[in-house]
Amino acid sequence: MKLGFYTYSYIDRLKMGIEPVLEAVAATGYAGVDVSATWHDDLDPALMPSAARDLYVRTAHRFGLEIEAVITHLGLVQALRTGLPINLEGAVALARHLGARVVTFHIGQADEQPEEAWGQAVDYLRRACAYAGRHDRVIALDGVWVASLVPTAEAAFRLARDVDLPHFKHNYDPCYLALSDQDLTQATPLLLPATVHVHVKDYTGRYPDFQHRIPGEGVLDHALYLGLLQASGYEGYTVNECFIDAPLERACPLGFRTLSDALRKVGSA
Repeated sequence: MKLGFYTYSYIDRLKMGIEPVLEAVAATGYAGVDVSATWHDDLDPALMPSAARDLYVRTAHRFGLEIEAVITHLGLVQALRTGLPINLEGAVALARHLGARVVTFHIGQADEQPEEAWGQAVDYLRRACAYAGRHDRVIALDGVWVASLVPTAEAAFRLARDVDLPHFKHNYDPCYLALSDQDLTQATPLLLPATVHVHVKDYTGRYPDFQHRIPGEGVLDHALYLGLLQASGYEGYTVNECFIDAPLERACPLGFRTLSDALRKVGSA
């Protein structure tokens, strides 16, 4: 497995520069980065300036980093209902420009008409995944948890079955499974066949009263889920995802050390 770092909180939320952030990530020892599919406060991936796209590519190359995934943020259900520009096809086009293979999306919150929302999401995802397939990219569901339209691993399995296209995949997030009182040893095997990417954050408290933490500062058992991933043959990226309250100079090395130690513990380092 390879370790990556997700830059959204720092480049897009805190408006730090692409070059100093990627330099810090590379210096820590990460092999790759996830980047936002949207630029700063924009909502539509098609609006990312060409100068920013090119700077990502040049800077990642200079520091020996792979751009492995682009991440969208709008909830799909709410975006379809209100006409917001979720634009997964635009995110796929961005991924091609950056050399990333994976585009992730959030399904969105549970809806007042869940079956109708489910059907609309499936129809949209079929079109988007067909487009991704034509361009050798995959679209991955990001985050299974209790506050979303896909609250369980069983629901994620159903969504994959309903979309029924090979370019629909899963971005595994053990933290949100744990926060949703899903037993990782039971939920993870349902998700592993479609898992192409992993996002890791840590937490304290319990849903709905919880706090995001840097990996290593919370209660998540990192060796448990990494051992399950290793046993399944997963060889992709495990990505440290931190939030704006976690300073880069602490989040970057602490997450790397925590995940590296856990990988060594399960014999995958």
